[in-house]
Amino acid sequence: MKLLLIVLALLALALPVVASGKIVTLGEADPALPTSKCPNDPCLAAYQMTGYQEVADNSKRRPYLIRRNGQIIAFTVKLGKLTQEQIDFFDGRFDTPASVRISILRKGRRKPRLHDHRMVAQSEIFSVEDHFGTTPTFVLDKPLAVKRGNIVALTVPTWAPVLASEQKRSEFWRSSRSRGNCGTAEENAPPSAHTKVGSLRDWRCSYRGERLLYTVTYVPANRRTEPAEAGTSGAVPRPR
Repeated sequence: MKLLLIVLALLALALPVVASGKIVTLGEADPALPTSKCPNDPCLAAYQMTGYQEVADNSKRRPYLIRRNGQIIAFTVKLGKLTQEQIDFFDGRFDTPASVRISILRKGRRKPRLHDHRMVAQSEIFSVEDHFGTTPTFVLDKPLAVKRGNIVALTVPTWAPVLASEQKRSEFWRSSRSRGNCGTAEENAPPSAHTKVGSLRDWRCSYRGERLLYTVTYVPANRRTEPAEAGTSGAVPRPR
């Protein structure tokens, strides 16, 4: 199903995108993404935030960093399987339906702007309430253009079981929450999803030993080459 959806999306895109002939999966893990512990404890859900994985042991460092201009055409989330009691609990606390979207960010590169993130673009919202315990792929109605240096984050407007806990402490993800509002085991963080395109926020919360469970389907742009001058083949002549 995932492969079929991606193929259909590519056929629907403009010819220059299809012609690139290359599809990259950002956030892909080797051998696979870890799994949510739901419905067992601890059953974690990301809620009312925007975030991305900064370090993952079984993936490249900064796995959601765009290294070449291109387009985002789809994304996949790996959802925990929940009991009805757990679903009712999260619905009652963080609103309904459980949902996700993709966001494109531009991050500050130098001090003191290293924690600044500007929202560049975002996809439509997709409900995941009918997909718990599965790994659905969502094809975007309109591909999102991305530039080198952008970061592709996951936004959770309400809640979604897209977290794997008890990972190595070296793994961590960043969130759109401000300093002092990261949340604790006793108190939830306030709603902080970064959703306004063009807005700038100071992201100050990181979570170690956890993995956000999403991947992104990305089509890099074709590399440009200079045409040969008229009357030449472009080949280097042999010495005589």
